[in-house]
Amino acid sequence: MGIEIYVLPKYPHFSTQILCCSTLLKAIVGVAGGATRSALTQHHALRGNLADVASKDSSQETCVNLVASFVGLYLLSLIKSQAVLYTIFYVVVSLHLYANLKAVRAVCLRSFNESRYLIALEEFFRSSRMLSPQQVNAMERVTVGQTVSVSLNIKLGLSVKNLIDEYKSSSVIENIVSSFDPHEHFIIAQTKKCLGVYLHFETRPQDVLKAYFFAVSYLQDRNQLKEKYWDIQTKWQEFLALAQQEGWLIHHHLLLVDEYRLDWKV
Repeated sequence: MGIEIYVLPKYPHFSTQILCCSTLLKAIVGVAGGATRSALTQHHALRGNLADVASKDSSQETCVNLVASFVGLYLLSLIKSQAVLYTIFYVVVSLHLYANLKAVRAVCLRSFNESRYLIALEEFFRSSRMLSPQQVNAMERVTVGQTVSVSLNIKLGLSVKNLIDEYKSSSVIENIVSSFDPHEHFIIAQTKKCLGVYLHFETRPQDVLKAYFFAVSYLQDRNQLKEKYWDIQTKWQEFLALAQQEGWLIHHHLLLVDEYRLDWKV
């Protein structure tokens, strides 16, 4: 909106390019805002009333935008000095950004996304201690990048095509599948570009968290999962117990998971 109000009148010959640029920026903000809003709405629905919270939030946002439009039109008609308008605009935008930053920092999410999960896992692997949601949220970045990263990108819910493209031999694939307990709902296999996690049809949210835990454990020293399976299983049970003690929600998560699900028999 600021680009359309202040930049467009100065460069009318580039109106098409300027409007395309502002529309693109609005689209980016809309996508990012929608993704963030869904996570925050889920967080605030303490009694499972997700639809109720979402509808009230949407109504409130519409009302605020309407009031802001009237206030903006009033100020534009009242103030004739361009310098004063610029000053008000910059002050209000700065205040808006600061208030949003402080609001995001004030939220304490108790479910794991990739960033929060990696922060908690790093501390657990280093000291066998579980950080509380308050500590992890304080350490999580709210701008660009992650506080903790892994040496190889972990992708959840990959298609079987990725596995076949990497491992041409059926015996190798059978060996990978047999490396895991038959009761597990995931298998993990490394490719050149990523560490792939393949999920079973019956996978639950807690299984996804467990699969990610196993993947990060593997990246600690790159040993074969088959040789370390029961050690990692013991660590997972310990991590799970500590996470529940600290108040983490382990029955749902905010990890990015693709839609592919597989079925296999050992």
